[in-house]
Amino acid sequence: MNHPLNIKSQKQDNRNNSENGFTFIELIMVITMIGILVSVALQKMITTAEKTELIAEDMTIDTMRSNIVANFGSDLLEGRTAKFPDDPFLNLAKVPRGYNNLRNTQPTGEDDDSDVWVFSPSAGSTGLTVQQSGTTITSFTVTGYIYHQRKDNTIVKWPYDGNSGVIGRKVVVSEGAARQELDQEKRARGETPQGQVPIEKK
Repeated sequence: MNHPLNIKSQKQDNRNNSENGFTFIELIMVITMIGILVSVALQKMITTAEKTELIAEDMTIDTMRSNIVANFGSDLLEGRTAKFPDDPFLNLAKVPRGYNNLRNTQPTGEDDDSDVWVFSPSAGSTGLTVQQSGTTITSFTVTGYIYHQRKDNTIVKWPYDGNSGVIGRKVVVSEGAARQELDQEKRARGETPQGQVPIEKK
């Protein structure tokens, strides 16, 4: 015959065991919630890294634009023959990381060209309209293109007119596989991928 104190002690032990452990369903819910939080945090980190790269990219082009104008103005003030550079990377106090001055062909889109900057002179003189160049110049003549391959293997370019020293607007040449997938997800959500940056038509 069980003593009343023994029964009470067994009930207390059972209650303590149920309070000390997690059920299988609770464990699955916790793991699922952790997975969701990690994926959200990872997406935010990727988005932040991409935004940082885009800001650095735009700052590089803005620096080049300012440098071209500053050098032209300096030549005029010092009585030298003022001329815009054939290569917009020339005379930069600091070239962007990844710039290759020995290369004049556009990036390949492969991992080997990740974060590379290149200036490729144009073989002919292609004219662009105001809308195509993204400038107010009605006689924009392309003397070359500035190329940048991002870390996600997306390739972008800017037309350069060495006659007027003007760098046109950014155009996406080709998107990396990861970027294409993200853009499709954005379109599915009704968002505009890549902002308003035009994609070059093949």
